[in-house]
Amino acid sequence: MKKFIALILPIIIISCAGQAMVEVGMYDESLAEAPLGDVVMRVTKIELAEDNTYNTIWESANHVEVGVQSSDFVSITNNYVEITPGSYQSIRLTVDSVGYVSDSTVMLVETSYQFIANAFSQIVIDENDDLQLAITINSSSWLDTDSMKIKEGHVAFEGAALRVYYGN
Repeated sequence: MKKFIALILPIIIISCAGQAMVEVGMYDESLAEAPLGDVVMRVTKIELAEDNTYNTIWESANHVEVGVQSSDFVSITNNYVEITPGSYQSIRLTVDSVGYVSDSTVMLVETSYQFIANAFSQIVIDENDDLQLAITINSSSWLDTDSMKIKEGHVAFEGAALRVYYGN
């Protein structure tokens, strides 16, 4: 009987492992003055880094519009997704198009493109947590809104950061 309990106990513990829920979104908190407009993209995959590998937490295709100079949270996942509790410092997004919309739309990236947003320090997500994780797109470092192009020597979403979103 003791052998049976010793054998079954790890299975019970593993199957009772807790989960956490996150909603993933974006916002832009750039400080430079810029004309009004939106960075638009179609996000196809979100992956969280754990150790040295990226684990997919969401895969679909969602059109997202992030207001330049806006701190409003725009959801990518449109709901909470289940993740394993742990410490996370980076998230990788795959998009298949990126554009800038002001008076007209200018495509900036028209192919599948991945970028990584890093947190300043580990974000600890405990069992049963419900959090909003936000990627700040930091448009002022890579987007020239005058020419409606990516700045020379820069890439889209350069300097993107991962944070817990607490709202305004």
